[in-house]
Parts: sequence; C-alpha cells; structure tokens
Amino acid sequence: MAQEFLNHLLNGKGFEVFSRGLFANSYSEVPSKVKNYLASFGVPSSPHTPTLLSAKDLKEADLVFVMEESQLDFLRDRYAEYTEKMFLLFDYAFGKEEDAADPFALSGRSFEKSAARILEAVKAIAAKVNAVK
Repeated sequence: MAQEFLNHLLNGKGFEVFSRGLFANSYSEVPSKVKNYLASFGVPSSPHTPTLLSAKDLKEADLVFVMEESQLDFLRDRYAEYTEKMFLLFDYAFGKEEDAADPFALSGRSFEKSAARILEAVKAIAAKVNAVK
C-alpha cells in the first residue's frame, strides 16, 4: 500500500519505488480491502507479486523504509553496510520512533486507522524527497 501511494505521489518525478518483503510468499495477492482503499484515493492497484528483499535491492536503493523496529534491527544486523539507507517509516516521516501497524492483518476501523496513518507518512516522505531532488 505504501508503495502504491508513493508511486502515485511521485509519478513522473524521476523516482523508482519498489516494495520488498523479509518473508514474502509469491502466491499472496493484494487483499480487496487494500485495493478498495487505494481506489478511494484515485490510486490504481497495480499487479503485485511479493518478492524477498535482496542485497542487490539494498545496493540499488537510495532509501529503505520498514514498518517495524524489529524489521529494522533484522536488516541492520544482516546488511550492516547499508544501514545509512534504512529507516523506520514513521521515524523518517514524522521524527517518531514508532512501529506502523500492518494494515493487511487488520480489519474495520483498525484497518482504516492504520492505512490513513501510512498515507500521512507517505505524503510526508514524498514532500521530503521532492524537496531534495
């Protein structure tokens, strides 16, 4: 979801945004609740195949965002040479070290709150990277 929003906000501005997972299953599909949420903001949901993060991805990336501190710790331990590129999503966006609840695992109001908070973060990130470019 964050990838789709960021791609939408940065469309045509010379950025490439991609999503990777630490434990991705290639058979997983984007849930309809996510597609519907994206559509409610005029953001089309492109086909997405979950893909595991690789060292090549980290080498090519300028910025790497994770949702949870445990994910950040895992990546920093495993790929220490790329630590300067790695950020907790909300910390980079808002300066707050807090985990982002995974909206895929939530429903109802909890899903809406999590998705809205992620959208806020992505808007803040888009503004920051646009200002740098």
